[in-house]
Amino acid sequence: MKIALRGHETCGLIGNLAAEFRRRGHDVLTIALPHKFFPGQFDYDPYDLLAQSLARGIRPARLADLGAKALWEITPRGYQAIERRIERSLLRGVDLLVQVWAGLPREAPLFAALRRQGTRIASLFMGSDVREYNMFFRQYDVGAWTFPAEYFRVPLAEKLATLRRHELYADALFSVPDQMGLALRPYYHLQVPLELSTMRYSVPGRERPRVLHAPSIPHVKGTDVIERALDALRADGVDFEFVSVRNVAHSTLLDQLADADVVVDELVGHGPGWLGFEAMASGCAVATRYLSDSPPCFRPPVIAIDQHNIATRLRELLTDRGLRIRLAEAGRAYVECNNSIQLVTDSLVAKALHPGGAECDYVPDYLTTTYVPENEAIADAINSANRLVADQPWYREHAAGRSHDGLVF
Repeated sequence: MKIALRGHETCGLIGNLAAEFRRRGHDVLTIALPHKFFPGQFDYDPYDLLAQSLARGIRPARLADLGAKALWEITPRGYQAIERRIERSLLRGVDLLVQVWAGLPREAPLFAALRRQGTRIASLFMGSDVREYNMFFRQYDVGAWTFPAEYFRVPLAEKLATLRRHELYADALFSVPDQMGLALRPYYHLQVPLELSTMRYSVPGRERPRVLHAPSIPHVKGTDVIERALDALRADGVDFEFVSVRNVAHSTLLDQLADADVVVDELVGHGPGWLGFEAMASGCAVATRYLSDSPPCFRPPVIAIDQHNIATRLRELLTDRGLRIRLAEAGRAYVECNNSIQLVTDSLVAKALHPGGAECDYVPDYLTTTYVPENEAIADAINSANRLVADQPWYREHAAGRSHDGLVF
């Protein structure tokens, strides 16, 4: 098959999927925004298509960059039209597009063109691309935490348009509940794919546990509360070593995980996420916020914590060596059965190439049953966005005919 991966590199996902597809003999194209902690070479950057395309025929490359900038200054619409044509040309004949992160440039015309040529689309949502944070605060008990202003920068109407576009065009959606408050279409659980052969598995089994916390963004992982709880436990006589890891290369983080007994993952969003799964694969017991009503496909062996019970649950974990070892061993067994990149890739491809062949893991209903718009303008924006998908079979089955608080489905 000819497979394209398009999006923002997140936790090494695009690079790992591309490598796995190539191992299987597929023709792979990557159009992705790199990430500083996950070094990888992609064929194109979705935000710099024209300059990179020109650079393949113009030397030195800086002349191509200057030419692209000059065209933008003269005619932004012409620049955008050329980039649309370049990307459609690159994706001509693609059998499967895997998009990691929603809301990239040129999405609407590109998806329409891909549908006309018969390309299957798998959409993988990663967090802030579709999560509406005002809604998130109302849907989940997140205590007194606040997010930085930039998390609210993208208007609700824009996130709605992005999500409805993917709901309309994608053959399979992959996500998790706490970023899908705006969703209407059923979706699959976004499993974390791990290249287990590259990860060192070790269960140290220390009497005095080494506890690691490695927040990508501390103020949205609950780091302040986590560290206060650990400080209080230490002051109360619980003996442990604490390691705080920030801003390190991914390879360095994996080495740290292999030498830790416990990882405290996150307390605001729901895990385990990438860090939690890498910790389980490495031989750590994991404590994280977790949705207890998760479907059968997502039942990892973790200690579930929240802002109310964190001190009690961590005390239990840090004072019971046998519990830590049992969780570490169960965690590795879980990821081997559910999260190897081979298994996750098989599942993703099957669900995208054969839409409807597998029952979805989630049927979202917060928007259609519970959410109360803050004002009439928000209700109007939601009602307007829903018209894009109103003729879809899944919409007629799961949303049509409902109404409440100014929302009409």
